[in-house]
Amino acid sequence: MNMSERFETRGEIGHSISGVRDQLALQARVFTVAVGISVIVLGFLYYQYMGLAEKYADLQAAHVRIEGQLEAAIANVAKVKLDTEQSRVDAREVKSLLEAALKPPGAPTSASFPGWLGIKADGPKEAKGLIDQYKTPVWIYATSPTE
Repeated sequence: MNMSERFETRGEIGHSISGVRDQLALQARVFTVAVGISVIVLGFLYYQYMGLAEKYADLQAAHVRIEGQLEAAIANVAKVKLDTEQSRVDAREVKSLLEAALKPPGAPTSASFPGWLGIKADGPKEAKGLIDQYKTPVWIYATSPTE
């Protein structure tokens, strides 16, 4: 089977060249449309990429800002922890000082008060009797302040 035709006149040759030209023009239009569509798609993708790049840059900036805030918060927590530990130490000192100050003193000695004799009275009547016995001013050490 022979698929090629022999053209014998100029009209036939011109007609076949015109057909080839039409086919090439159609293919050129299809190629142009394909290139145009691909340019539009690539432009859209580039636009999307640029939008994503801006969003990514914004996210990176937010990330850096959040990291800075976290570092500042960690530093503040460390400072608060240090202050809390120091406060605990100070509170222990104050507590021990308060306990020492509120601890009832032991019985007075002869060095506690000049002229102290160290006589013990079991009640207010005995104390009054001892005070009356000595005509000079006396110091009274009470172990029970309600009596």
